[in-house]
Formats: sequence, C-alpha cells, structure tokens
Amino acid sequence: MQQTSRNGERQPMQKRTQRTPHSIKFRRDYRADLPLIISRFTGYRPPNAEPPYEPLPFPPFSWLEKIPLRLEVWVFGWIGAFGGILLIEAIMSTSTAFRDIYHTPTIITSFGASAVLLFGVIESPVAQPRNFVLGHFISALVGTAITRLWVLNASYQGYLENTHFHPSTFINGGLSMATSLLAMLITGTAHPPAGATGLNAAVQSDVVTLSWRYLPTVLASSLIMLGWAVIINNVGRRRYPLHWWAPGATFVHAEEDSALEKAEEGEIEREEMEEGELERESTAASEGLPRDGEKHGEIMLRPSSRRMRRASIEAEPASLESAVDASPGEFSNRRLSSSRERYRLG
Repeated sequence: MQQTSRNGERQPMQKRTQRTPHSIKFRRDYRADLPLIISRFTGYRPPNAEPPYEPLPFPPFSWLEKIPLRLEVWVFGWIGAFGGILLIEAIMSTSTAFRDIYHTPTIITSFGASAVLLFGVIESPVAQPRNFVLGHFISALVGTAITRLWVLNASYQGYLENTHFHPSTFINGGLSMATSLLAMLITGTAHPPAGATGLNAAVQSDVVTLSWRYLPTVLASSLIMLGWAVIINNVGRRRYPLHWWAPGATFVHAEEDSALEKAEEGEIEREEMEEGELERESTAASEGLPRDGEKHGEIMLRPSSRRMRRASIEAEPASLESAVDASPGEFSNRRLSSSRERYRLG
C-alpha cells in the first residue's frame, strides 16, 4: 500500500495498529484448568452453565435447591454481612499491629454500607472487586492527603471534638468527599460507600489521628471482607464476582481471538485503501489536472442561453402581429405553438 506525499512522490503507507481490549486479554480462561470445587470460588462457572447455578454438591449446600432462591439470598445475605463485619472487628481488636501500633478504631463505618453491596446485591457493577477495593483505597488516599493540609492548623483537631461551626472542618469535609468522588470517576472505580471513607478521613477525630496509617487499615479491611465474600457468595446458587477487573469477556478463547483479529485487519486494510484513494484525488485536484472529458479530447456541446433568448425574442413579434386579426381561438393556438417553440429551443 502506497500513499502520495505533498511533493508528488509515492511512499509506502505505514500500516496502522489498533490496540483493542482483546489484545491484552488472556488467550483462554485458565481457571477452567482448576478443579471446579476450587475455581467456583474465583467466580468461574462452566461456559454452558446458566443462573441459578448449582450449589456445592454436598450437604447442607446441596439442600439449597429445595428452597426458593429468594430465601437463599436472604439467608446468605445475612450470614455474609454478619461474618464480614465480625471478621474485620475481630482482626482490628485483637493483639495485632492495627491495635497495638496503629491504634485503629474497631471498624471503619463505611464498610457497613459495602456489606450491603457485597452480600445483598452482588450482581451490581459497583460491588465487584475492582470498584470495592480500589474505590475505598483511593478515597482514603485522597481524604487523608487533603486533611493533612488542614491539620497544619494546630486547632483543627480541637474543632472536631465540638459541634460549633468551624469553617475549616466544614470545608474540608465537603472537599475531601467531592474530590474522592472525582478520583473514583476518573479511575473507573466508583463505589458508593467509599465516599464515606473519604469523608471519615476529614471529620472523624480518631481517623484523623491515624494520619497515613489510615491507608493500610482501609486496605486490610477491604481484603478481609472481599475474601469472605468470594467464599460465602459461591457456596450456593449465586456467583461472585461477575468480573475481577472489567465487565465483558475478560477471558477469550484463541480461535475467537484469531477470528476477531482477522476481521479487524480486513477493516483496517479497507480503510487504508479508501484513504489512499482520497489522497490521490486530493493531489490530482491540487495539481490542476484536466477533467475526464477534456483529457480524452471530447468536446462538450452545450446550448448557448444567450442564443436561446435571442431566438425566443425574434419569434415573439411574428406571433403578436398575426394575433391582431386572429380570432380568440386561433390566437390561443398560436400562443401555444409559440410556447412549444421556445420550449424546444430551451
């Protein structure tokens, strides 16, 4: 494929390469190589499986097929939320670095809202691992970074301990939460409860005291709840997560990927041919090449509009002079003949 440069020289056209989402995906779903009893806890289900899925094939989970799915969602939603919050509280309250060194609170309250998503509406896009973990972490990072600037005012910590109006605390709360939302939207990790994570970094006294130690606390809490969610949400007829990073075909088969690449290459080649043709036409027009008819020596005969008007003017007086002595019907016929004559000349 060649293209014409501005100076008229023919140069080879460079083939464009498009980086599609499929070019960074796995050739096949390697989770299928794992035993089904293990791969199900990564959110994998066989390609021919349809929801509601089969539960674990041993009691008491195999008995779940005998109860309505709605009842199963209620029961496991309650168990999941209870267990998730309990695990975080237990780890943060026992003799660990979080209690002895970081002096963290028992739990970050925004994870109560996350439990509703991770165990109640697990199919929601904002409940998937990427949004859950990164949403909380990004909000904690943004909220802590902004609050560190306000804490330079030595009186800021005291402002948080009373309910009087202090402009700095009010402004920082709104600024931290709004900026956290903006960061989540930009990174595609929106998770509604994470807005409270960014807000806590600005207005909760015990969280402000944590300073940068707030980040590992939030990250550890996220991973604890996520680990529990992939267990409890996959023992029954539900599936979690629907995707780990992005919706769609994260894992594709080699033959499907090959067919897609061939189709894309054909489309790119067709577009290159069209662009080359347009480039040649543009170059020809700029160089003032003659039209096709003139190039082959053809003479285009067009009737002269001036000659046509002159002929019609010369024909009109004759009809008017003879119309003086003519009867009305004959006059009309002559006017009609004159009009037809002008039409032929046109």
